[in-house]
Amino acid sequence: MASGTRELIKCSTIISVGVALARVLGFGFSLVLARLLSPDDYGFIQYSLTLAGLVTLLTMPFGQHVLARYVGNVKDQPRELDEFLATAWIILIGLVAVTLVIAVPVLLLAGRLSVGVLVVFLGFTLHYSYFGLARGFMASWRLMAAYLGSNVVQIIAIVIVYVVLGERGPMPALIIYGASYLLPIGLLQLMQPFPVRFRWFLPDRAYVRRILKFSAPVWVSHAAYIFYAGIDILLLERFLGTGAVGLYALTKTLTMLLSFVPTGLTTVLLPKVAAGQGASHRGLLRNSILISLMINALVLIVMLVAYRPFILYVFGEAYVAPLAVLVMLAFSEIAFGIQGIMSAVVVGAGQPQLETIMRVVVVGVSVVFGFVFIPTLGLTGAALTSLVGAISGIVTYGLASYWLKKDITHATVEVR
Repeated sequence: MASGTRELIKCSTIISVGVALARVLGFGFSLVLARLLSPDDYGFIQYSLTLAGLVTLLTMPFGQHVLARYVGNVKDQPRELDEFLATAWIILIGLVAVTLVIAVPVLLLAGRLSVGVLVVFLGFTLHYSYFGLARGFMASWRLMAAYLGSNVVQIIAIVIVYVVLGERGPMPALIIYGASYLLPIGLLQLMQPFPVRFRWFLPDRAYVRRILKFSAPVWVSHAAYIFYAGIDILLLERFLGTGAVGLYALTKTLTMLLSFVPTGLTTVLLPKVAAGQGASHRGLLRNSILISLMINALVLIVMLVAYRPFILYVFGEAYVAPLAVLVMLAFSEIAFGIQGIMSAVVVGAGQPQLETIMRVVVVGVSVVFGFVFIPTLGLTGAALTSLVGAISGIVTYGLASYWLKKDITHATVEVR
């Protein structure tokens, strides 16, 4: 086995195990809330988290992808690293300001503005900025410490507020969720900081334009991803209400067990591809997809057997979704994992425009299917929307790969 693949497996294993533990804690967050709150209140929380994801359209991808890609390229060059990070912080502050100026009045007019949504927006922005730094520096342990730490804070705070103190409203849960990211990241930066510092200065305009030019397709891609990931929740709330959202969201949360392995692989792949040679990209992509499929096949079998008994025992009959919904959401998660692996290779190789094209296709397909099938089929229509969207992304990458290869072959023939 090549050394690059061994390193990929090692780093992604750390992240996959960490993601699994974090998801278990995150599921504990959902378990406590679903047991103690009505489906309507639980659905309101899930809807608000989806809405907060829309508000982070500018800040989250900049931290998660742009920081990771640039830091991965220059992490061993101190002067270039310092110049990029100093500029990046100025850009990020500007993105937060622009977001608040736009989002606050829009949410107010739509009747959706709440302190909870804004706190989650700020928490997401902080978390994914640190996430991008850790990815770029290939600091798997610190990345997982931040991820797990926020989930530990969430579950402890939820138990105290909802179990011990007897709170039964949805808003404290949103505030806890958003604020939980601050403590672990602050402690990590005190104990083992990344070599970064903030300073006010007037950044070079040409350098800012170059960063923003790279970021533009990433923003478009992320916006399409967020709409795809949330269109089922948003349309369910619109047509069926927050009660249906609560039932559907809990089932969707369970199928996220299938995201552990691809998330670990994806996190490591992007900076590794950015720092590697083009000849190694195909092998990394193939091996990552095979690893993901083999492990998720086993997870899926266990899930199908245990789903109904588990839901009945923990949550009750009101939270049992039809088997077709579970199956479609499970396959959607598997397909989405493959899609994410392909995106990591594409963005890491410096071709974010291909991911942008894929995301636009996916959101277009998902919106059409959502508006057609969710009003008539309800939960089944939402699960179908998610599945078709995930598959359309893989198909789009396949077609893009075919046409790129065809163009390269044609150009080679012409040169000869």
